[in-house]
Amino acid sequence: MLLKVSLMKKTTTLIICILTATQITIGLNLVNAEDNNINIVCTNSILADFTKNLLPENITVSYIMPPGACPAHFDPSPKDIQLVTNADIIISLGWEQWLQTLLEYNPTCTQITCQGLGEWNIPAGAKTYVEHIATELSTILPDYNETITEKKIAYLNQINSTAEELKNLISTKGYTGRKVVCMMWQKEFIQWLGLNVTYAYKPPERMSTQDILNVTQALQKKGVCAIIDNLQSGVEFGSKLASEAGVSHIVLTNFPGAVPGTNSYLEMIRYNVNQTINGIALFDYKQGEIQGLEKTINSLEMQRNLFLAITLMFMILSIVLGVMYKRK
Repeated sequence: MLLKVSLMKKTTTLIICILTATQITIGLNLVNAEDNNINIVCTNSILADFTKNLLPENITVSYIMPPGACPAHFDPSPKDIQLVTNADIIISLGWEQWLQTLLEYNPTCTQITCQGLGEWNIPAGAKTYVEHIATELSTILPDYNETITEKKIAYLNQINSTAEELKNLISTKGYTGRKVVCMMWQKEFIQWLGLNVTYAYKPPERMSTQDILNVTQALQKKGVCAIIDNLQSGVEFGSKLASEAGVSHIVLTNFPGAVPGTNSYLEMIRYNVNQTINGIALFDYKQGEIQGLEKTINSLEMQRNLFLAITLMFMILSIVLGVMYKRK
């Protein structure tokens, strides 16, 4: 009997311990959610913006790479190590080689990879990224499922309405079909706007002499109004060729925050569209000035030729009259 009582006491004690531990764990989980301890780190500003639009403001979302940097040439700093070390979730494009070194400082963090999703600067591509990140976050953070779904729908609607507005703006300006030469990272965006990309060139550091010659020749073709550079890939190349060819030099960005007024994806594509419109308008204005100057020059040449003809006629008439006078 005593053995049974003892065994029952031990069993009861064990059950109480298990229940207490479970309550503590549940309590800790609630504290983590309420105390905003979820820390998400993205490799760049575009992923960070997509992520922020899916989560409540109490979740920290930061990014590693400066918006104006080239992803292929970025070198992490000690500050970036600290970011990754404190991260609960890391979201990347999947091809950042420099990230692998940083992950050694936090090998157990949860990762979301967006590799192979295509271009994010066109609205259809952006929506693909948003859908993918939302799906992954819903799995990792089930307590936020409802919030993620609601914010995803709202954000996708914003992307759709902004995209329609910007395409209509290009159409209203009469710029659909205008010919341009552009850097390959901006090709899909420019084509989405409805412009005619007659030639797309590689990053300057990867171009051969023949590649440069091809771009130069493409700019000389009739109707080409601009060369479009990608900010993160360098702008000196396009600037030089634009000056030589007499076309506009337009610079677009692939990452929010690289220039003032582009802190979000929607602000970024609006900025890129305005840059494109301003560049084409400047080319047309200069062409109008050139045509006006040519007309003025042609008019002056006609006046000069008429004056010379009249002068010559007077000279001949004077000579004839002089000869006739001498004969008398």
